[in-house]
Amino acid sequence: MTNQPAGRRPDELFETGADRAGYVQEMFGDISARYDLMNTLMTVGRHHAWRRMAARALVRPGDRVIDVGCGTGDLTFACLDAGAGDVLGLDFARPMLARAREKATHRGASGAAFALGDATQLPLADASVDGWCSAFVVRNIPDLDAALAEAWRVLRPGGRLAVLEIPRLSPSPLRPLARVHFNRVVPLLGGLVSGHGSAYRYLPVSVDHFLAPPEFTQRLRSHGFRVREVRQLMFGTVALHVADKPVAHG
Repeated sequence: MTNQPAGRRPDELFETGADRAGYVQEMFGDISARYDLMNTLMTVGRHHAWRRMAARALVRPGDRVIDVGCGTGDLTFACLDAGAGDVLGLDFARPMLARAREKATHRGASGAAFALGDATQLPLADASVDGWCSAFVVRNIPDLDAALAEAWRVLRPGGRLAVLEIPRLSPSPLRPLARVHFNRVVPLLGGLVSGHGSAYRYLPVSVDHFLAPPEFTQRLRSHGFRVREVRQLMFGTVALHVADKPVAHG
């Protein structure tokens, strides 16, 4: 069961004072058993390729990386495959972490560690990591600015950030088709596959309340990041932002 009251609309979770973080935490715990399968169905199997793309853009050999909102660990493993020395995956849904650890054991991924954590209060020292990354997470964080401030804090000067996300869709000829996919197809599949229809009714609402790619670019810049690359994937329904923390020159 989730803590979303019966009959409450998902858009009410974005009202002032709503416990969106609590809802999201419980929701992801509830859908953890079918999370990977639903990602594959929703993206027609492309989500692994996007994570590999993000990891290649982020990682340099031997890097220490943090994967925020790691879920079942797929971006963590992609970063290791791209050459990271070690990756810490953080998530605040314990069932997700349990599945990530199972996958790490199966893969023999000794460079991966997983821990309970919050994107807005990272358990890391200042300037202690080379890379910060997330996949399909930041739109779910109620205080996005706090999360970006934490990313800036823990990154070393010259460190990099990579964010995969479903942005708010800009007007285009394909927008009606994308909305049918998110608003009709995804909730139907989610209810059938995961048994948790409200989680996948929440997804399109969370997208509508998020930022378009140029807006997220500006938000990163407002926190001091230098945006290096923005890629729009799958007809603009997914965006990859790659940025870095400039090295200060004095």
